[in-house]
Amino acid sequence: MRVAKQKKEFTEHEKLFTSLADGVSHTFLQLTRLSEEARFIPGSQDEQWAAVRDLTGASLQLLESYVHLMRLHGGTAQPLLEPVAVTSLLYDTLHMLEPYAKQYQVDLAIDIPPSLEPVVSDRAILQSALLSLGQVFIGAQSESEHEQRVLSLGAHKGRYGIVAGWYGQGYELSARALTRARRLHGRVQQPLHELVSGSASGVFIADGLLASISSQLHVARYHNTAGLAATLPACHQLQLV
Repeated sequence: MRVAKQKKEFTEHEKLFTSLADGVSHTFLQLTRLSEEARFIPGSQDEQWAAVRDLTGASLQLLESYVHLMRLHGGTAQPLLEPVAVTSLLYDTLHMLEPYAKQYQVDLAIDIPPSLEPVVSDRAILQSALLSLGQVFIGAQSESEHEQRVLSLGAHKGRYGIVAGWYGQGYELSARALTRARRLHGRVQQPLHELVSGSASGVFIADGLLASISSQLHVARYHNTAGLAATLPACHQLQLV
């Protein structure tokens, strides 16, 4: 009689690494295809190599965010909580992701009310989280059937603080779907299929980074769009220009 081997459960780090590996592998497959096309299509090499550059840059950013998260988990890095101007951070984040979004023919927009107060956060951690999450939403929007592929990076005042995140149309996101995805990530290829086909590794990297600053990724809705966002404590004592 055969005795079934007991399956070993992945640790959170192993699940995150598996998810990241799936995401980066997909990007490098795209790079391989673009490189091959650039060799044989006369007059289009500049565009092809620009795409290679932008996709490579996005993959490197995702890897950097992952390494940052592992250092936080390992105790070799610590969050630096200070007042952070949300408006300038979101504009910087959008600017950094524009080349990547262009390759997917997705338009990015900012949705921020005037005079939004600063938050108490770690600027580098928060930006890394939004960059990683933005990559997932760009991929999701590129798969959307909507004629206008527009993503919004937004922030607004919520009941418990400043809510900042990515929003778009056509997503069937729910708290239950996000909970299930957290349980399945690293085990299946499409843990958050309601958002994107693929590993959605940027979602889980962002989730871990936000947890290090005592926040959490959650499903949010704003201006008839759905998305994923984090609630951050407002800094009422200091107003940054």
